[in-house]
Amino acid sequence: MNIIQAHAEWNKNSQNKWFWTENGQNSIGWKKINGQWYYFSDNGEMVTGWLKGHDGNWYYLLNSGAMAIGWFKDYNGDWYYFSGSGAMVTGWYKDYDGNWYYLLNSGTMATGWIEHNGGKYYLEDSGAMVTGKKTIDGKTHEFDSSGNLIKTESIENNSSFVKEENRTAYIATDSCPLNLRDQPSMNSNIIGSIPKGMQVVVIGKETNGFYKVEWDNTIGYISSSWVSFEKKNDFSSNSNNSTSNLKVTLGEMRTSAPSRDSHYYYSDSNLFYKVKLSPPFTNSSGKPIVGNCTWYAWGRIWELTGQKPTDADFRGNAYEWWEANKRTGKYKYGTTPKVGAVPVWKSSLPNSGGCGHVAVVEKIENGKVYIS
Repeated sequence: MNIIQAHAEWNKNSQNKWFWTENGQNSIGWKKINGQWYYFSDNGEMVTGWLKGHDGNWYYLLNSGAMAIGWFKDYNGDWYYFSGSGAMVTGWYKDYDGNWYYLLNSGTMATGWIEHNGGKYYLEDSGAMVTGKKTIDGKTHEFDSSGNLIKTESIENNSSFVKEENRTAYIATDSCPLNLRDQPSMNSNIIGSIPKGMQVVVIGKETNGFYKVEWDNTIGYISSSWVSFEKKNDFSSNSNNSTSNLKVTLGEMRTSAPSRDSHYYYSDSNLFYKVKLSPPFTNSSGKPIVGNCTWYAWGRIWELTGQKPTDADFRGNAYEWWEANKRTGKYKYGTTPKVGAVPVWKSSLPNSGGCGHVAVVEKIENGKVYIS
């Protein structure tokens, strides 16, 4: 009797691509190796990043190639949850501790206020749904056992309420508007933007590097690093920015389309789509981050189509933003250009899935496609 010994091993080619070889043959499709699941493309290459399975579910393969299970935090700081089968979860999810979470259509874990099936819910920064009473922005809210909001009352009705001191202050950014957030945290939701030099009312003392402020009949939180209690003479817009294409006063939302005589439509500090369409974000030190193509595409699509492409938000690396929009299932994609569509560049970057920089189709004329 001849005994044939089975042999299986990992192999890496000259392009640093990994393969799982069994008896000289590369594995294809799903393969369980040492208790973990991996996926290999038709040519046997190990897949990493997002993967849409033949069952229509989305999966995430870690840099090691292993399929993600349970909670996973991506490069943008967004949380996702994957079931025991590896399928990305959307909608309501209850963990072993009895906490409820809500995963958006893109799979991202929701925080803050959400509305669902006619009900209003509040989710902690951890994503856990609130029940019972909780004070949010100076008001006491009461939620039933299912998390649905049933009552709201002002904390001012409480005899222990102490009136906070109000002070006049000014936005002292370099040039960009300052993010207005719903909580004193860099991870909280952005509810607006305040242009440089604008006067605000600071309510109370600094908390966690943020001031609670009132501006334009809205109460929120802004980074204390960009607040001045003295009005300076240099609050006018920075003249070093390239603004020849703006056709709008800095600090205001543009109401007309950009001139198509220009070769491109942007400013050096990402100021072209002001306030509503492309609010700047800040890094961990409070400095504005400028120049993200996804913000531009998000705002320009809104102008061209009249619809806000909000499903995948407007943050993140271009390839992640592109894939997140595809995962919602609400957008068509193909090779035929259309006005208002998003063209995507090919990319060979690791984990990019072959997708890179994004832009917007402005017009199609005489067989030529014009993008911005």
